[in-house]
Amino acid sequence: MVGKQSNVAGSPGRPVDQQKLDQILDAVLESFAEGDMHFTIEGTARRAGVSKGTIYRHFENADALLRAALERLYEEMVGNGPDTAGSPGDVRAKLSALGLHLLDFLVSEQGVRILRTVIAHGARHASHGELIYQAGPVAFVQRAAEYLQQAHQQGLIELDDPLLRAEQLIGMWKGSLVNGLLMNGRPIPDRAEKSYRVNSAIELLLKALAPPSG
Repeated sequence: MVGKQSNVAGSPGRPVDQQKLDQILDAVLESFAEGDMHFTIEGTARRAGVSKGTIYRHFENADALLRAALERLYEEMVGNGPDTAGSPGDVRAKLSALGLHLLDFLVSEQGVRILRTVIAHGARHASHGELIYQAGPVAFVQRAAEYLQQAHQQGLIELDDPLLRAEQLIGMWKGSLVNGLLMNGRPIPDRAEKSYRVNSAIELLLKALAPPSG
């Protein structure tokens, strides 16, 4: 899963400066939000207030920097807490937190701007498009599928195709909401609307997959 892998290189024997790394990745995401994915190492260094050498100590090249920025996006979509997919607990609560983190990011002003940029960029650049797709939608579906697998192990649902069911759940979370925001066709939902959308979809899926009674 993308969130598990790091593209931070670092020099042998030199610890990673987390503050500088955050400045660099924040600068790239700011570029995305402004509609620019044609960032350069030089431009990122200026925006982040660091030297080019600092960036090259963390990343081999612009593609490595792009991968790391996409990982940061993934972390923002799933939340920055620990990965609890394999731990015991309330699966409904875990799915709810996951869905709310996703919508909190996707429907925020910055999230909408970034999403417009990465979709347009991916459509024009096939290799980056595949990277964006694997780093975002696919990785998120995999995380949701892990939670559904846990629900299956607890006997809450019958699960024939975890990835498909996870994709269907995420589709219900987003519905036409995200497209409406991308087109400036509707206002940003409040917390109550997002919570209702997420939790009603979870209940619908779990009910549809519930094992037969008796």
